Amino acid sequence: MSCLASWGAPGVSFGSVRTDDVPPKPGCLLCGRATYDPDKRATPWVRAVAGGRQVLVCPQCQVDVPAWADRLDRCERCESTRLSAMLGQIVCRACGHTAGTGDVPAL
Repeated sequence: MSCLASWGAPGVSFGSVRTDDVPPKPGCLLCGRATYDPDKRATPWVRAVAGGRQVLVCPQCQVDVPAWADRLDRCERCESTRLSAMLGQIVCRACGHTAGTGDVPAL
């Protein structure tokens, strides 16, 4: 069976697919710049959590906005900003502390 033949399988409805259900493409928290791979020697994107959600900060904003880290959530145990949001929990990459998204204080 070809790939095209499987698209016509019973029970598949393309009428229910909505483009507004597609999450936005990731970009910089501060400027909205679309993600890209910087040169190997360049400053990398920062992965962090703000408002209980996983965010990215681009290399240019890390230079241009001195207080960019002030907008990030902090670990309630060690105060680090090295947090990751996954499966409904916030995990500190510095000390390993885990909190549910409801337990993370808002900025």
